[in-house]
Amino acid sequence: MTSLSTYIQKYTVFIILIVLFVIFSLASPTFFQLDNLMNLLVQSTILGIVGFGLAVIMIAGEIDLAFAGVIPLEGAIFATLLTQGQPLWLSGLVALGIGLVVSYLISLLVTRLKLVSFVSTIAMMFLLQGIWYAYTGGKNIYLEGFLDRSLVFGTFAGVPRVVILFAALFVILYILTEQTPFGIHLRIVGEDPESARTMGLNPTRFKTAGFLIGGAIFAVGAFLSTARMSGALATSGANLLLPVMTAAFVGQTVLGMGRPNIPGVLLAALLLGMINNAFVILRLPFWSVPIAEGVILIIAISLANINQRDLVQISM
Repeated sequence: MTSLSTYIQKYTVFIILIVLFVIFSLASPTFFQLDNLMNLLVQSTILGIVGFGLAVIMIAGEIDLAFAGVIPLEGAIFATLLTQGQPLWLSGLVALGIGLVVSYLISLLVTRLKLVSFVSTIAMMFLLQGIWYAYTGGKNIYLEGFLDRSLVFGTFAGVPRVVILFAALFVILYILTEQTPFGIHLRIVGEDPESARTMGLNPTRFKTAGFLIGGAIFAVGAFLSTARMSGALATSGANLLLPVMTAAFVGQTVLGMGRPNIPGVLLAALLLGMINNAFVILRLPFWSVPIAEGVILIIAISLANINQRDLVQISM
């Protein structure tokens, strides 16, 4: 019985993913078609990429919910510059720079002023949302005729380019966080800053690096979101807030780790993307998606804690 419980704890997300995949395939023949499976992967990319950014920051022992404010602001700056005739590379670079400045300011609030990251980044999120409204006048900025979506959402050798980018980011970030001295030290700083100091590590530098890496990844998510919607929309960040948090937290239950990790975010993003995709195909009401996401989060954490004396806790 113990071995079964251990198996369930380690492979909860895998089990839920496979079971739901089979159920959706049986419920609708359209779901299992290759075109739809490719579409499912595309739908999961933005959620997964932003989740990667959040996971890196959580590995450093912090959390950054300001991405819900910085993503629409970066998208608005990016879109504005494109509509003014600026080249794609310059528009993206300026938006990225703004995002990195925001991430650095957040790191100062956390590491220098010793503010709690959860509270300070929520405050920053509201501040950035206000700046977005002041910058845009509350109007969405559309990019029809200014941006070729096929640059990102077209295909290469039959595979959507955005999926290739998703896979490449996964490999890079997995190696960075799990296989390099930097990643190991980042996790040590996140889990026990005092022990990190005794080892000669500087927690402030590592936490700042975590926020900056996460901020750069959020910028990638902002560009993809803007390209996908063919414009900068006010809701682009808010719509990602709860799904990204869910992906990051569900991902911590993968293999019974109980800690932030990149593979877990990948699987959780695919799981949530599959739910969204299947519910649209099955024509279920829109409110059923957040309900399903909440249920999945509860089930995943509950199964991960079967027969555990010490609960698998989410960490920030």
